[in-house]
Amino acid sequence: FRRVLFRSGLCNRMAAGWFDEFSRSCTALDLDKKVIEIGADDWMEQLKGVDIFVWRLIMGDPSCMAEARSKIPLIEAMGIRCFPNQKMLWLYDDKIRETYFLRQHDYPTPRTWAFFDEKSARDFATHTSYPMVVKTHCGAGSGGVELLNSPREALRLLDRVFRKPGIWGDILEKYYYLPRLAKGDILVQLSARYRGSWPRYAYFQEFLHIDRDWRITTLGKDLVSVFTRKNRPDDFRASGSGIWEKVEVADVPFEACDLALRISNTHQFTSMTYDFMKKGECWVIGELSYAFVLNAVYTETLFKREKTGFVRVDPIPIGEMHLRAVMNQRAEVVDAG
Repeated sequence: FRRVLFRSGLCNRMAAGWFDEFSRSCTALDLDKKVIEIGADDWMEQLKGVDIFVWRLIMGDPSCMAEARSKIPLIEAMGIRCFPNQKMLWLYDDKIRETYFLRQHDYPTPRTWAFFDEKSARDFATHTSYPMVVKTHCGAGSGGVELLNSPREALRLLDRVFRKPGIWGDILEKYYYLPRLAKGDILVQLSARYRGSWPRYAYFQEFLHIDRDWRITTLGKDLVSVFTRKNRPDDFRASGSGIWEKVEVADVPFEACDLALRISNTHQFTSMTYDFMKKGECWVIGELSYAFVLNAVYTETLFKREKTGFVRVDPIPIGEMHLRAVMNQRAEVVDAG
């Protein structure tokens, strides 16, 4: 990339540790940086003169997510390259969207079913084979992931998922919300609007008998971080276990790494983490996310794709890899123009 072209804008609100990481990386790369007070009314004005904008979102903060999904498209429309970009953000922390994206492009996954219709979900739960994994669309570290062993367990879960508001909800609506809404109460308006607004769906995925998954993270066009995560003791889940194992060059799964790079480069993901699993002799993708924890394991497990295969790379700070990937995309736009 041509360093002289770039001025970076760093969002003032990021997940823990990430603002400092990106600030240090800007200094290391000798980049101008500007802190963007993203919650201020003049955030658009602040972004003038910025070439790239970085915002590592806070997972589990729905207000932050709603704000980012409102602003990132506008920032990109200003000609500013963003981390994450619109598509990375659209996929973030939403397993249903990830499933639809992977399915649309025929990328390999475990067999997965997503139902927003209660009858269809019940018919499936009654006749499918068990055990079966069920997941919430959001969350990390195996939160919201269960293993169901029978139709009875699945149908009981669906009873709760698709439960309709009862008489107490009607009473609350008539005697509490409506009188206060008539007076223009702002907080009651928000409470009433979003009460029970979580999506009602059922997300099933086939159970694979494995003891680990492979976390493969693309960081630019030809860099990948590769390590395995072993299942928790006496558990079927690897995500969030913290039991990482590094791999040698000879053990790098070329096919899976090449697929991860192909997906990221095709869809312009400057970075993306893929959770790969082995299904028989084939690799399948369980989940993906542009964001991951700020942990040295990602800097110490780097491999570069070369013509003859993958070669080990010395550790590189995470922030530098992210910034370089975004700047390289921005440079391509400048060169094309």
